[in-house]
Amino acid sequence: MSENSTIVKNSLVLYIRLIFVSVIGLVSSRFILQALGVSDFGLYNVVGGVVTMMSFLNIVMISTTYRFIAFEIVRGKLEDVNKVFNISLIIHLVLALLVVIFALTFGVYYIKFFLKVDNGKLDDAFFVFFFSVLGVVLSIITIPYQGLLTAKEKFTITAPIEIIKSLISLVAIILIMNYSGNRLRLYAVLVSVVTSIPPVLYYLYCRYNFSSITNWKVQKDKSKYKEMMGFSGWIMIGAGASVGETQGSALIINSFFGTILNSGFGIASQVNSFVKMFSQSLSQAVIPQITKSYSSGRTDRTAQLVIYASKYSFFLMLIPSLPLLLETNFILNLWLTVVPIFTKIFIQIMLVNALITTMSAGVPAAIQATGKIKYFQIVLSSIMLLGLPAAYIAFTFGLPPYSILIVYTCTSIIIFIVQLVMLKIILNFNIEFFIKKAFFKMMLVSIFVSPLFIIRDFFDAGLLRFLCMGTLSIVWLLAAVYIIGIERNETALISSFFQKIKETYFKKKLK
Repeated sequence: MSENSTIVKNSLVLYIRLIFVSVIGLVSSRFILQALGVSDFGLYNVVGGVVTMMSFLNIVMISTTYRFIAFEIVRGKLEDVNKVFNISLIIHLVLALLVVIFALTFGVYYIKFFLKVDNGKLDDAFFVFFFSVLGVVLSIITIPYQGLLTAKEKFTITAPIEIIKSLISLVAIILIMNYSGNRLRLYAVLVSVVTSIPPVLYYLYCRYNFSSITNWKVQKDKSKYKEMMGFSGWIMIGAGASVGETQGSALIINSFFGTILNSGFGIASQVNSFVKMFSQSLSQAVIPQITKSYSSGRTDRTAQLVIYASKYSFFLMLIPSLPLLLETNFILNLWLTVVPIFTKIFIQIMLVNALITTMSAGVPAAIQATGKIKYFQIVLSSIMLLGLPAAYIAFTFGLPPYSILIVYTCTSIIIFIVQLVMLKIILNFNIEFFIKKAFFKMMLVSIFVSPLFIIRDFFDAGLLRFLCMGTLSIVWLLAAVYIIGIERNETALISSFFQKIKETYFKKKLK
């Protein structure tokens, strides 16, 4: 199978997973908000949100393992792959221990003295926190196994496991709705258990199918330890900054406005996470190819994949974002029985911010492939975290809750520019070519679909407008992407991809 065909196959598998996970996740959110109530749901999102954030943090930390494993796979030495895996396992065991220490010190201190909770809810907050940390620790320990599956591009294994996890989550929520005791505590326990299922299954699959790689051996290669720990450390700084930005936002909002606003922020964050999956599914399929192309010395293909990943991730994210931006009110009222205050504006600004972030989706993978990530992580993490004190100052002066997201949108624009400049410095990347082939196309498509917001206001809000605008927005967007966003050679390539899919899957069924 060719490299491009592999990307397409993996993307299709990940999008099938996306459809199941998104639908089940959205249904689950409605029921859990109804079961817990606005206040308890907000409390869980500010205290137990660490589990939610691990879905992103895991993806980032996995990059350490798969980057080194992918390099060794290309070189073809099995003993070196085993060495890298075992060193990675030790690093993540140490990391899990550090998380426990941090949780038992700073985490406990913050909840006890600073967290704003309703009367009688402090014990619940501690309960939620400890079970959340338990799930996180197990996820961290098994990250090397997830990294191995990513390096091997075993998405046909990981995707069904994620679907199973979502189905079990839905069953767990149904149990909670029929439970008469403390639903918040039961939810914390079940989320921790369900979150632990995929890591355990990844571990079992790798131990059975890749025993020669996962076989435990004491490694004494100090230079490799130093190299991987250095890389892991810088990756963790970037991942920590991202988690710090999101969780820090929740804590600042809690400090100024209480758990009711955390509920709206939590709903918006869930919607944002589901929408991001559209672009992340493509990124997950392309990133291993970026790493392998660089490790084999094909820098031209690496640069081309960066452009493809960035441009198509943006287009794919526009597909769910555009209808959501057009009909946020209707969708929220249809989805939720109670819509927390400021949820609409939170969602809209988060989506715009996410679209800006997605415009450079392929850049971090290319820089990580080079291994030269120290200054990249320092600069980007610093810019990212500057948003927290800026938001705190904004709230001190009485600005509304959504001003924190406006600040982050501004920092995202700065980060986008800085990423391109640093890729040019590190990889001699042609920024002008990126602007012409990716950025310019993304802007043209965005401008082309903007009249939809004017057309919408000619009609009264309701089901009919939602159906018409939803259909029109998708058709309009796909036409814009096809006419403006795609090069001629890419159009032919996409057509050949679909032809291969038809020949591969439909002919098999006919037989």
